[in-house]
Parts: sequence; structure tokens; C-alpha cells
Amino acid sequence: MPDAAASANLLSMTVAGGCAGKIPMERMDALLETLGAWPATLGSRADHLVPGTQRDDAALYTLSSDVTLACSTDFGTPVSQDAETWGRIAAVNAVSDIYAMGGDPFLALGILGWPPQLPHETVSRLMRGAVSALTECSVQLAGGHSIDSETPVFGLCVVGTVRPEHAMLQSNARPGYRIILTKPLGTGIVIAGQKAEVACAKAVSEAESVMLTSNRAAGRLARDTGIDAATDITGYGLVGHLRTMLLASECTATVFPAAVPLLRHAVELCEEQGIVPNSAERTYFALEERVDWSDLPVARRFALCDPQTSGGLLLAAPADRTRAFLGRCAEHGVPAVEIGEVTDDGPAGTVVMRPGSVGTGERTPG
Repeated sequence: MPDAAASANLLSMTVAGGCAGKIPMERMDALLETLGAWPATLGSRADHLVPGTQRDDAALYTLSSDVTLACSTDFGTPVSQDAETWGRIAAVNAVSDIYAMGGDPFLALGILGWPPQLPHETVSRLMRGAVSALTECSVQLAGGHSIDSETPVFGLCVVGTVRPEHAMLQSNARPGYRIILTKPLGTGIVIAGQKAEVACAKAVSEAESVMLTSNRAAGRLARDTGIDAATDITGYGLVGHLRTMLLASECTATVFPAAVPLLRHAVELCEEQGIVPNSAERTYFALEERVDWSDLPVARRFALCDPQTSGGLLLAAPADRTRAFLGRCAEHGVPAVEIGEVTDDGPAGTVVMRPGSVGTGERTPG
């Protein structure tokens, strides 16, 4: 008979799983507009912060001419019924912010909110998973903080280092750059399907496999190839995070939906079962005037807005570096595909969905 720790269904204790619980995009935009830049201007060492990175995945703090600290915090609710699997995914998700900046993480502090009715062994399993994943990434867990919480919450504050010349920023995308994605989309839909008890075991296994895959290899290959524009896909989905990059870079983009990798079971859950995370729906409507969806089916639109926990890297690079990066990814067994192009056609942040595949129609030379 399974013990309480093994049988506790953590997904049943939360409204939304993982990064699907992010503050909705329109509310976050309003909040950040209210705050402006003032939090980063306070203190005696604000001049050490790298300017123009307020919406990037990690804060960059200059220590010396050749060393910059990258600091980030990422936490959320369960994305798996199994505590150890959730711990591993949460750790992989948290360190991804450092890889998305072109850095290497080395230190982490835990953030834990825990319902008192759950047994201690469940926390132990959670932490075993997290420490295992951190060890694989050469990151040391050094402590943390915990509170009582009706909803389980776990995550990490992660610190890493970035060489200034290797920093990958959202503001570095330029017209003509190709857009690259390193993981398939659809994990948020599968998590929602699992909560609704309509996702099959195969669907759950495939989604968890994607979330458990670290962005370490992809991030290092991108950095070593000279790519300098990046973010990772989390709670606002591909379209939401692409829009943030485009706003930071004052550009627009064309995306070829047929080139975007999607988890097959996620598409089926959306099309046949009507499974759509609330956050995907909110992002879709929030960006309705920023995205030309053409005649893309509604289920595919929601998939491109699907909230990802431990999603892939979204990169932008010149054509020659894109070819070099994709070639190196193929050599190292790292999935990566070109899905579109950065353009300069209309208000910044606008995305146009184009039928067909990458390489068809007119493109900016590069």
C-alpha cells in the first residue's frame, strides 16, 4: 500500500499548475508601468545594475569589468502529482533564467510554501528532486525560507555569472534575425488536462520529459555561437514572450505556425477535449490586437499562448549564426528549430502569423 507521501495528489491542491499561475499579462504591464524604474534607482549601488534589462529573465549586476552577476527568482505551484518530479522540474525551470542570459548558475536558495496537512516525507521527496537537478547543473543549494501555505509553492532564487560580452538580452533582436525555439509547446495544456483527469499517461510522460529537460546545453551552444538575443518561454507562452522581446528591441515579427513544434497530445486535448488553461485564454485575448492570426485554427492559437513551465529558449540571431547554432544543436542532440523572423513592419510588438513553412515567401536578407 503506498504511503501518504507517494499517494498525495499535489495537482489537486492548486487552481493552476506552475507558470500558469503568473499574474495575467495585462495586469503585469499595468503594475510595471506604475512602478516604472524607481525600485532599481534606489540604493547606493544602483549604478552597478546593467541598464535596460528590467524585463529580462535575470537581473545583471556588474562586479568587475569581466564578471557580471545574474540573479533571478522563480517559484510556482505543482506541475506534477509526484513531489520528486515537481522538485526536479522546479529546479530546472529556475536555473533556466540564468542560461537564458548567457550565464552559468552556481548558487540557489529555496522558497517553500507548504500545507501543514501534508507529511514531511512529501517535502523530503520534493527537495530530493530539486537537489538532484541542481547537482546535474553544478548548482549548490545553500539554504532558503519556508512558510505555511494552503497551496503548495516551491521555487528557487538562483545566482550565476555572465561575462559581459556573452550576455543575451531581449533588447538585442534586430530586423532580419531568425527566430529559434528549443522545446515543443503544450505542457500547460497537458497539466490542465491532467488536473481535469482527461490526459492519458503518455501525454503526461511526454510533457514531464520536456519540462525535465534542462536549457543548459542549448544556452551554452547559443552563447558559444555568438547569439546575443534570448529569453525563455514560461507563463505567457510563445506569443507573449516573443512580444516582450519585440517591445524591448522595438521590432515586429513573422512566425510560421507550421514550423512551431507542439506536443501531439496537447493539440488533441485542446481540439477534442476543449482543454485550455485560463492563462492561455487570457494571453490570447490580451494580445488580440497585437497578433495577426491569419486563418490559424483556434486550438493552435491557444497552443501558441500556452503557459510553459520550464519551457524552451526563444532566440533571435542573424542567418549565419542561426545556421551555425542549428548545426551544433544537431551534433549535440539538442532540439532546436527556426520558426520565424524579426521584422520592422508596424508598431513594435506586433506578430504576424504566416501560412506555409520557414523559407517560403519574401524574407529579409541575412
